[in-house]
Amino acid sequence: MFSVSTVIFMALTGIICAAVPVILGVIFKIRVKTAPISAVFAGAGAFIVFALVLEQILHAVMLPLVSGSDFLYIVYGALAAGIFEETGRFLVFKTILKKKDAPETAVMYGIGHGGCEAVMILGMTMVSGIAIAVMTNTVGIDEVIKMTAAGRPELEETARLQIESLASFGAMNMALSLFERAMAIALHVSLSVLVFEGARVRGKVWLYPASVLIHAACDVPAAMYQRGLHGLAWVYVTDAAMVAAVGVLAVREYRKMAAKTD
Repeated sequence: MFSVSTVIFMALTGIICAAVPVILGVIFKIRVKTAPISAVFAGAGAFIVFALVLEQILHAVMLPLVSGSDFLYIVYGALAAGIFEETGRFLVFKTILKKKDAPETAVMYGIGHGGCEAVMILGMTMVSGIAIAVMTNTVGIDEVIKMTAAGRPELEETARLQIESLASFGAMNMALSLFERAMAIALHVSLSVLVFEGARVRGKVWLYPASVLIHAACDVPAAMYQRGLHGLAWVYVTDAAMVAAVGVLAVREYRKMAAKTD
């Protein structure tokens, strides 16, 4: 059975992860009135097209081929995310947002990209978790397992473990989930600034492939965790350090671009 507190924590997590990008966008728009709202929608749209559609098509082909090797799985998974998402940024800055030359465009794009990712990944997971909680408390875990496994006995144990994991969702899970999304949004904003500079400033196009590699490096710890090569704490510590370093670089480059446009 799912407790009331578990459902509340899942609901709060979903609400916060949806509200934070909106709040960030509103605050930045108030502070920088020239920041284009269209860039938020461009960022969200690019994430859907490049990460949720195109990247997933390639995954369907490649993951069965690399899943047998830890090294290939980690390298492919990290590079695929970097290539698709940074290429999406670069192309959008070169096409849809080509007339938006101010660096605040990059920040709004990053908020849209990271915000959409937060809603699609964490927000929808929480919605699904609440639905499973309601069904489990209504008809019982055995019936939910049967529906989830879709008549395949080999999937029933996996379904049971997933439901039991959801049933233990509490304050710590909420804090870690939101911290992870906060880091992701910060990374997307930072990389958007770097790719924007690469797309706009003569001689800085190298920042586009550099951003691909930075993105890939930040995804390596999570990919290693997925393969059981280290614990979750190591992911948070290493990613926090890398995101902070990229953020410092992005702030410096943003200020340079802003000084030139003033």
